[in-house]
Amino acid sequence: MVSDRDIVWRQCIRLGRHVLPLVDQEPWRATKRRERLQGWDIDVARGERLIATFAALALHSAVADADADAAAAGRARTIAVLNDLPLAAVVEATTTKRDFEILAAMPTEHTDENERASLDYFRLLSYQSGRTGLWLPRLRTELRYSLTTLTERSRLSAPTCADLGQWAERAGLA
Repeated sequence: MVSDRDIVWRQCIRLGRHVLPLVDQEPWRATKRRERLQGWDIDVARGERLIATFAALALHSAVADADADAAAAGRARTIAVLNDLPLAAVVEATTTKRDFEILAAMPTEHTDENERASLDYFRLLSYQSGRTGLWLPRLRTELRYSLTTLTERSRLSAPTCADLGQWAERAGLA
C-alpha cells in the first residue's frame, strides 16, 4: 500500500519536473539559463535535472513544514496540504533553508533509478567545496528565479502548487 507520504513525494517530483518546461514557454528563458549553466561549467542536462530535483526537495520540505502546522491544528495530513501550498512558500524555502534542511525532507524510498541518482548527486554536492561547491547555490538561484517567474506570470494573487499542476496540464506536460 502506498502511504500518503509517498503520494506527496511523487507529486513533488512531478511538479518539480514541470517547473523548467513551464518557464521555458518563453524560449529565451531556456537559452539564458543554459548559457548561465555553461558559464558555471555545469553540464546543461545535469544542471536541469538537478534543478528539477531541487524543486522537488524544496516542495517536499515546504510541505513538511505545512504538514506540521496542519497536524498541530488537527487537520488531516494529505495531498491537500501540497495542493494548498502557496508557491511563495516554496520560493521562501529555496531562499531561507540551508541545504541540509532541504535534504532533511528527502524520502528514503525512490520511484526509479534516475530519481535515486539525482538525489544522491544532490546530496554529494551539498558536501562539496571549491568550484563544484558553488553548484548548489547557483542552482538554488536558478530555481528561485524560475519559481518567481511562474508566480509573477500568474494572474492569481497567490498561486498554489495545485495551480502549478494545472498549468502543466494546460501546457500538455502532465
